[in-house]
Amino acid sequence: MFRQLTSSNILCTMKASAFIRLKGDRLQMEFEWLNFDGDDSFDDFHINVVTETGSRRLDFGGCAVHGLRKVSRFFRDTAQTTVGGGFRNPDVCYYDLYRKNDGYSLMVRFEGKELREEFNIQNPQIEIDDEFMRTVYSS
Repeated sequence: MFRQLTSSNILCTMKASAFIRLKGDRLQMEFEWLNFDGDDSFDDFHINVVTETGSRRLDFGGCAVHGLRKVSRFFRDTAQTTVGGGFRNPDVCYYDLYRKNDGYSLMVRFEGKELREEFNIQNPQIEIDDEFMRTVYSS
């Protein structure tokens, strides 16, 4: 997804989304940030989880760019054991991602619905689409 920004007589097109994808033998997780507002936030952050039996889209709402930075740093720095975030859209919800031996565990909680889900992925291939960070925040 790309967005055109204009300033005076300058027109530029920049990437307006980012994703981090984990693909295992039996499970896939995709962290996706969409619709960058041109300042410091995305309009939409969600996690797609695909299992052998179906798929789930876990919606968290708007998200600051800092959330993308935190998750991206977690996957690049193996010394970090956990990362997470909390949101209010419209209900309070959280996600926590833990590093486990040869994989990861994603815990998602939705307070208003009293819903808690856990997904485990072993030996995943990881793809980080960080073009957004390179183009928007390069200095």
